[in-house]
Amino acid sequence: MLWASFAKPAGIFDNIFNKAVSWVTGGEYCHSEFIFHLEEERLANILEEIDGHTNIKENFRNFSENNTVNLCFYVLWGDIVSYRFLKDTHNNPFYRMPNDIQYTQVHIDIDHQKELDIMKFLLQECGKFYDYTGALGYFVPWRNQSDTYDKYFCSQLMLAAMQKIDMYTNHNPASITPNQLYKIIKT
Repeated sequence: MLWASFAKPAGIFDNIFNKAVSWVTGGEYCHSEFIFHLEEERLANILEEIDGHTNIKENFRNFSENNTVNLCFYVLWGDIVSYRFLKDTHNNPFYRMPNDIQYTQVHIDIDHQKELDIMKFLLQECGKFYDYTGALGYFVPWRNQSDTYDKYFCSQLMLAAMQKIDMYTNHNPASITPNQLYKIIKT
């Protein structure tokens, strides 16, 4: 299962910067990311179809809880596109499954092949830098829509991934905020 997770400026995101981001972008969210919630064997089958990423392939079972692995893809301000494993019981909130107080989660209802396509795309984009210019200038309509980008901000990465499976193609990933993306997905 694939979930879009939208963070509020609370908990680990509780700082003046994230509060400003949510306020400037006209909503309650300051960050967005994908969470794949998969049974171990389903994830193993997906990973067999993906080249490279030895670390994920060798370690994902260490993060299984009740035969389920939660794999999150994200990009944070100043960071690179990356992934992390989430657990319900982790002592570090960054590696803990989102709760309803700090996040809103929306199920993305797609078939297994489309999940695979999104995961392949996200793994391919891992290591790309944060798009400061795009994030700060999201409201300026000078950035053209593209199939891929050299760098990403959080909601741009998510929308670009969904466009790989022909979802929400009438929206420009280069100018989408977490709040706008939430509204698009919820409709």
